[in-house]
Amino acid sequence: MKYKFWASCMLAALAFLPLEPLSMTQVLATESVYQLAQNRAAYTQYMQLGYSETKRRNYRKALGYFQQAERLRPGDRYATAAIRNVTSYIQRGSARNRIAFVPGKPGRVRSAGTRGSCLEIGQSIIPLTPTDKEAQRTTAEHPTFYFYIPQTSTKPEALEFVLQDDNSIDPLYKETFKPVGQNGIVSVTIPTNKSSLQIGKEYSWTFSMICDLANRDKDSYTEGKIVRSQDENLALQLKEPNTDLDRAVLFATAGFWEDSLRTLANLRRQRPNDPEVQKYWEDLLNSVDIKDVVNKPLLPCCTAQR
Repeated sequence: MKYKFWASCMLAALAFLPLEPLSMTQVLATESVYQLAQNRAAYTQYMQLGYSETKRRNYRKALGYFQQAERLRPGDRYATAAIRNVTSYIQRGSARNRIAFVPGKPGRVRSAGTRGSCLEIGQSIIPLTPTDKEAQRTTAEHPTFYFYIPQTSTKPEALEFVLQDDNSIDPLYKETFKPVGQNGIVSVTIPTNKSSLQIGKEYSWTFSMICDLANRDKDSYTEGKIVRSQDENLALQLKEPNTDLDRAVLFATAGFWEDSLRTLANLRRQRPNDPEVQKYWEDLLNSVDIKDVVNKPLLPCCTAQR
């Protein structure tokens, strides 16, 4: 009886064995897949914990989590961006600076573009972007662009914005706007009836002040790039209950300049006399050396010309 019992057990076990023995390559591949799954789960957990601590303004703890995530994925854009920005919060002192942004490639060339014939000497259009050495990042399908227009010596004839897919001759969006009557910050939002920005693709934009419609060489203009990205861990964090200021901090920490700036600009319009909102706005712009425009008004622009 004993032998029959063990024989039946052996036969049952053999029934579940593969017809062909597993090779060492198959065993290693299985272990590799398992290890990748473990690393992915750990990376996600560390990023989520990092964003959660950032929202609590516990930056030192957040930094530790982001560093652990980066060890699992060396060079990961989201982890490295979070490390840069959280480190900046710590260095600047979170009690004095509510929000900061550190681009991957810092640097700004204020003289980019031409001065045009309707701007005063020493004045130029200032794009509200963190750097002109890399594309600003956004999560938005239809982002918003911000520009400071200085005092003009003569009234410009029009403003023009062009968004171009570098792989296409035709612009994704091109519009001419009525000129504003004062210096201040204007914004251009890509309409929802236009094609959405594709994830991972870079787009070029140009913003021009047309001083003479008959001679576009006299335009004053500035240009740059934007790319739409998607951070699943940030998206999960944003689904939780957050204030708008929390959202601005999370966007900045993850490296999404356009989203952070747009969130604060909307708050400035909604709560123009709120000193806390103004402090966040000033800190964000000061962190990327756009100090000249922190107190400039947000103008009601831009209305398309017909």
